[in-house]
Amino acid sequence: MDTPDDSTLVYTSVSTPGYHVLETLLDEGVPITQLVSITPEMGQEAGVAKYTDFAPIADEYDIPIYYPDVYHMDESDVAFFEDLNADLMIVNGWNRILPGEVLETFSKGVLGNHGSAFGLPKGRGRSPLNWSLIEELERFLLSIIRLDANVDAGGVAATRKFDINQFDTIQSLYYKVTLAIEEMLLDVLGPILRGEHDFEAQAGEPTYYPKRTPDDGDIHWGEPMDDIYNLVRAVTRPYPGAFSFHDGERVEIWRVQPFSCDFGFAAEPGEIISVFHTDEFVVSTPDGSVLVTDWDADSWYPQPGMVFDSPGQHSRIDSIEQKQHLSTTGDD
Repeated sequence: MDTPDDSTLVYTSVSTPGYHVLETLLDEGVPITQLVSITPEMGQEAGVAKYTDFAPIADEYDIPIYYPDVYHMDESDVAFFEDLNADLMIVNGWNRILPGEVLETFSKGVLGNHGSAFGLPKGRGRSPLNWSLIEELERFLLSIIRLDANVDAGGVAATRKFDINQFDTIQSLYYKVTLAIEEMLLDVLGPILRGEHDFEAQAGEPTYYPKRTPDDGDIHWGEPMDDIYNLVRAVTRPYPGAFSFHDGERVEIWRVQPFSCDFGFAAEPGEIISVFHTDEFVVSTPDGSVLVTDWDADSWYPQPGMVFDSPGQHSRIDSIEQKQHLSTTGDD
């Protein structure tokens, strides 16, 4: 890779996708001179869903690794970065806002990434990939941006669009994000380090996604089957996952698929209408049913007729006439 011989780059990450990108950059000759990460104990304490230990790759490539005392860093870390006197830092999978005093220690700035289905400044904030699946959106525009004091508001170095298809889960979207980040970084790192790359200011009125928590995976069986499918695929592994309760027993729902609009119309939303010898089972929804193909529970087993608890249950669509009405164009 064509970068100045004396370039000093810091790579900061705690995540599995970030680990993969780092491997690619090193294989392509990007001169990473310092790693920043957190220990496995810190990762567990912080509940990092995609945590990966970076010590092995630091040892393999003989790169020093720095562990801040706290995940979000504070003023005690500023001195380390001032002494490092590096040109550029790449932040990829940190999930904490870096102190402004840390950002200011890099002569060429600090690069991060963010995006949404609509492109920045739309979709700033938390969990844009998860929200894109929940909203059943069909594309994502990921940008490499310069980090500054305003969250997700820095100048754009590059943007890469990729599709979101009906089979994607949050895991497969992270694969796509990984490829997009690798492509963009390999394109822009050289020009940025040589001072030959311009950052484009974000234009337009920003919008913000709200923070999601593990409790937001609680399935509302009164929602349509497509909405349930989109929720489950948006929060499945490596995240805590979707879930439901039956008689106080928590059931983790890792994978579902829309099953049929023709079965279960005598059942109420959330009712198990069939269990197969594979341990997969069908659950009724207002507009049909979903097939649960991957689930976990401590001491629970599905039985026909069981009804999951369903917060905010909706009125059921019970007649074929009502279903047909919902699918009309409204011309009649």
